[in-house]
Amino acid sequence: MTAHRDRRFIAAPIEQVFDLIADVERYPEFLPIWRSARVYERDRDEYMTLQEVGLGPIRERFHTRTQLLRPQHIQVSSPDPLFHAFYICWTLSPLRGGCKVGIELTWQMRSRPLQRAIDLFLPTAASTMVNAFEKRARAVLV
Repeated sequence: MTAHRDRRFIAAPIEQVFDLIADVERYPEFLPIWRSARVYERDRDEYMTLQEVGLGPIRERFHTRTQLLRPQHIQVSSPDPLFHAFYICWTLSPLRGGCKVGIELTWQMRSRPLQRAIDLFLPTAASTMVNAFEKRARAVLV
């Protein structure tokens, strides 16, 4: 199982950063590995998606369930058979001039070769992801 954590300060209001993170269908616009993301079922504080990520020749499609606990937590899990375990938890807390954003990712693939690739790739991907959110927030928020 691969796990990674990262924390950053983003100079934007917590509600706006929350909405940016929750808007999964826009991920392909600014996250380098996201090829597509489509919400196919939505309830008030939860939605289901079909997403595709890719790095080089590796491309994977998977389903996720996202729970929105406004404005401080976004929890993403996956019932997809591609994974033994899949969990992403975003935490946000207000700070003067913006908010602190944390991300915790845990993935375990069913495929051992794919898991080895994730073990090498996930820490860099997680940092890249947080950098992309930070850059996107500067570009579109406030």
